[in-house]
Amino acid sequence: MSDEAVRNVKALLRELNQLQPKLANKLRAEAKAPAKPIVARIKTRINKIVPLSGMLKGRGRLVWGAGKPADHVTTKFNSRYSKTSAITSLVSVWADSPMTAIADVAGKGGNRKALKVTKSYPYRGGNRRHKIGVGDKGMNGGAGFVQDLRSHGMNNFIYPAVEEALPDVEREIKLVIRKFEAELARKI
Repeated sequence: MSDEAVRNVKALLRELNQLQPKLANKLRAEAKAPAKPIVARIKTRINKIVPLSGMLKGRGRLVWGAGKPADHVTTKFNSRYSKTSAITSLVSVWADSPMTAIADVAGKGGNRKALKVTKSYPYRGGNRRHKIGVGDKGMNGGAGFVQDLRSHGMNNFIYPAVEEALPDVEREIKLVIRKFEAELARKI
C-alpha cells in the first residue's frame, strides 16, 4: 500500500452536499466502483469451496448459505472518522453470510489452549459450571472445526484471494476522490 492517504473526505462530501447533493452521492458510488473486481474474485473463491458436511445441516443462521447466500458480498463507503485508529477505510468489502465469515476467520486467534471447563454462570438460582465436550479427535468442537477447515483449505480464503489487487484498487479510489476535489474547485 502507498504511504499517501486521502484526507478530509468528510469535508469534501459536506461541501459537495451543500453545493450539489447529487455530486456527493455520485462520489460514493464511483468510489465503490473500483472494488467490483475484488467482489468478483471473492465470489469466485467462495463458490469454489465445498463446505464441510456439518455446515450444511440444521436450521438457523449458522448454516452454509442460510440468511444470505454464501457468496453474498457487499461494498460499503465510509467517510466517518475511526474511534480507534488514525486511518479509516473509505471503501470496504464484506462477506455477509454468517457461516462464510466464520469459516474465513476460524483459527486466526491467538492459538491459546481451549478451556476444559466453562466459566461459572447463573443457573436456576445458583451457579453452574460444566465440562466442555471432547470429540472423537481428542479436542473440543471448536478446535476440531478449525482443523477440518484447514485440511479442506477453507480458512483464510477471502483476503488472499484479493491481496494482489488491493494496491490498484486503492489507487483508483484515490483518483476518484481527486476527480471530485477538482470538480468542487471548478464549481467554487
